[in-house]
Amino acid sequence: MDDYAHNLLNEGQTTVSNYLLRHYHQIGITNQEMFIYLLIKGDHDLVIPMPEMSDLQAQTNYSEQQLFNLFHQMIEKKLTKITQVVIEGQQVDAYDFTPMYEKLSLVKPTEVNSQIPSTPTSKAISSTDRQAVFQSIEQEFGRTLSPIEMESISQWLDIDHYSPELIQLALKEAVLSQVYNLNYMDRIISTWYKRNLKTPQQVEAAKKNRSHPHSDDISTGYDGPEIPFINLSGNSNK
Repeated sequence: MDDYAHNLLNEGQTTVSNYLLRHYHQIGITNQEMFIYLLIKGDHDLVIPMPEMSDLQAQTNYSEQQLFNLFHQMIEKKLTKITQVVIEGQQVDAYDFTPMYEKLSLVKPTEVNSQIPSTPTSKAISSTDRQAVFQSIEQEFGRTLSPIEMESISQWLDIDHYSPELIQLALKEAVLSQVYNLNYMDRIISTWYKRNLKTPQQVEAAKKNRSHPHSDDISTGYDGPEIPFINLSGNSNK
């Protein structure tokens, strides 16, 4: 057997449902996203171990940033989510495409040009606002966000329903404290929520109240004990 035939058989085959190929546009998948899915799919369907970005760059001639953006888009559109699988006794990160096939299951065979209606949320987040959050965090952190970090931010927006403005304000607080990680930002927002501060206006009002505890406005708006705004330093308030 010559090398070509050996390599051809050794690489195996990638199979994909014709139903997916026929309807992928209807569930919001772009040509580039479908291309990336087919490249990493291999003999998997739902849960696919994260590929090496360098290998994917060589295959596609896309930059690392372009690839991160494509995976980020798929996470944002609820086509995939990040999970973990055990391979040869080791736990590795993976993409779970179950949400994509769940969307596909809603497509009726007779539908040709219709779109799957988006699931309503308590507050719609525009793609512009969403992208601005990711870009701001990447800019302030001085690096590209990892897929896991992208998933965490998407959860803030879509599951926790943190407003983009509140996330941006938490980012500002983190930068002022020179702490550049999402866990710190999450602690900041959680602290605000525990104090029922859920909008930037409420946070700023709490800051003002803390700075001027004896003003007339504060005494008429709040009669309880003074509550510290947030302990960014990690030291206990005395």
